[in-house]
Amino acid sequence: MASTSFILFLVVSHMTVSSTMLVLNKAVLKLIPAATTVLLFQVGSSAILLYGLGKMNVIRVDPFELTTARAFFWNAVAFMILLFTNAKALEAANVEAVIVFRTLSIFVTAYGDFRLLQARALSMEAIGALCLVVLGAIGFVLSDKGFVISNMFWVFIYGCANAAYPLVTKMVIRSNDMTSWGRTYYNNLMTFLVFLPGVFVLGEHRTIFNLEKEGGLNIQALTLLFLSCVWGTAISFLGFFCLEYVTATTFNVMGNANKILTLVVNGLLWDQHATLQVFSLRSCLLLLCAPQLPSASFPVTSLHAAAPLAPSAAD
Repeated sequence: MASTSFILFLVVSHMTVSSTMLVLNKAVLKLIPAATTVLLFQVGSSAILLYGLGKMNVIRVDPFELTTARAFFWNAVAFMILLFTNAKALEAANVEAVIVFRTLSIFVTAYGDFRLLQARALSMEAIGALCLVVLGAIGFVLSDKGFVISNMFWVFIYGCANAAYPLVTKMVIRSNDMTSWGRTYYNNLMTFLVFLPGVFVLGEHRTIFNLEKEGGLNIQALTLLFLSCVWGTAISFLGFFCLEYVTATTFNVMGNANKILTLVVNGLLWDQHATLQVFSLRSCLLLLCAPQLPSASFPVTSLHAAAPLAPSAAD
């Protein structure tokens, strides 16, 4: 069983990368308006990097096996949907709106954690803390003049994908004894293969060609794309590593603790940022602090101590 300080380090690391990744994706998509292509570069470069480092014995990456690849297929599909809907949601709304709808997905994850993964039921204190998170999100929406949504469909779908992804990933982790680097490699490789046809189906290869012809693929755009690839590798690895030790619900709640940092960075970069009124700030603080209430003990589990999946959940 890992120490509390080690788990805390993982949680803080993942929160830091996650909070900046949302804004970084927004910056990349502003210069390279081809969401599928950008995501392909992120997961593809990650798979190539991990494969090379594994071959050089810098890190331990599990060798490719077809049976393991099949097991990761559905997790790759879930990961692909999460990334794609995140990008589409950012095209259809500002960062604040995406954050709020992600927050509302926590209850769905908590129910799935209990029904599918046999996690212990949340205490009344934990449920109360989650309700405070939702109230903070609603308060933020009501006080935020910069709340902009042009396409509700993608924002809603992203919230559903965000609720489902940690559940699917937790099931894959329990069913495969691998290193976190190996899981990241398999996940990104399978995501790349599943995602590849989308570039041609959506006609983004023509978008990239036209962008290059017009000089849009400049140093700034390529630098931001490179940084997003590095961040993508980091967030994927840290996500798998964290989920070895925490429940799917805890993992979803973690995402809400980086909201203030994301809003501050976003406010410095974009015109459509939230107006930081007094009530808006209080709502943000509620979003941040509610999951940290001493009485709201969200479950932390170890991969090796976890109960086996029920047959219905494993099928």
